[in-house]
Amino acid sequence: MSLQTDRSSQAGPDALGVRTRLFGSSAVLTVRGEIDYGTVPVLDQAVAELPSGLGSVVLEMTGVTFMDAAGLHFLRRLDAYGRRRQIPVRALNLRRQPRRVLELARTWPGTPRAEKFFGRAAPAGAPVAQEPQ
Repeated sequence: MSLQTDRSSQAGPDALGVRTRLFGSSAVLTVRGEIDYGTVPVLDQAVAELPSGLGSVVLEMTGVTFMDAAGLHFLRRLDAYGRRRQIPVRALNLRRQPRRVLELARTWPGTPRAEKFFGRAAPAGAPVAQEPQ
């Protein structure tokens, strides 16, 4: 399987970029910018275009500088995607602001459990970005 795509929202300070790459049977979506109501459709489109037969999906979030409730809704949809396909889905390397949003929403029904969904491990062979200092 071979795939590499780049998607982005409008240009400007609120832009969001998503690079999708395959490493074996794992899809890695590397996200940069802000995840909000105006940019989350780019993420939805990237997930919708993933090939069938994947073994896992990783959302690499080192470059995400901001996330609001629209990002929480997206993460719920991504978790449901993994459950429907019976594959692990993980979001890695959240910066302080997105992590804080998730901490505040942890009692919100449907929010993915942090220990299941979030972490720092990537699939074998996938490049891992360094967490910002």
